[in-house]
Amino acid sequence: MQENTTNLRIYGPQIPEAIKRLHKLEDKVILQLPIERGEISLGKYDYIYYWKNSPLPEPLLQLIEFIDEVFEGLLTRYSITTEGYHTRRITAEVEGLGRNATFSFVRIHGPSISKAIRAIEKVVEDVQTTKTIQALKSSVLVGEWDYAFEWDQDPTMDDVHALLASIDKLVEPTGALYKVSTLKNVYRTEKVIDDHSSENLMAFL
Repeated sequence: MQENTTNLRIYGPQIPEAIKRLHKLEDKVILQLPIERGEISLGKYDYIYYWKNSPLPEPLLQLIEFIDEVFEGLLTRYSITTEGYHTRRITAEVEGLGRNATFSFVRIHGPSISKAIRAIEKVVEDVQTTKTIQALKSSVLVGEWDYAFEWDQDPTMDDVHALLASIDKLVEPTGALYKVSTLKNVYRTEKVIDDHSSENLMAFL
């Protein structure tokens, strides 16, 4: 996949209408975001946006908000994957900061992905096992996952159930669907982005 793209998988019914609405959205997207074009794709993805440069979280979330708006009223759902965001990072792996950890990864199907992301950001405050979970907000929109939670220790089934219950409560009003995959021994490396101010941005290899 070419770098610096945001790629949509669209799930029917009403895919033709969804594509039509994305076409109509293109002028607005190009005018307000650093995007060169959008186009229908045949293959792994159904619609692709091409960024002028490696995209950062703020414009990515704005793009998702635009897409959520045009999909309102449709039965269509979509998922989104961004390529290229990680390519402007300087890895700290060479300094030996990488380590194995357990994560619960969240994949969201919208609409409304933007509302679901904001809801999930409140999960750590809500879940009873707060002290065992660290929310990695900067993992939003990186690669195949939309959000991730890092566990300080291997979670029990009760811990995972508490996390799922909290996500359920907060995400349900948004209308989005989600899938959580909890994986052990994930190799994590802290990274630094050369053109972003946040000191806490994280990425997953």
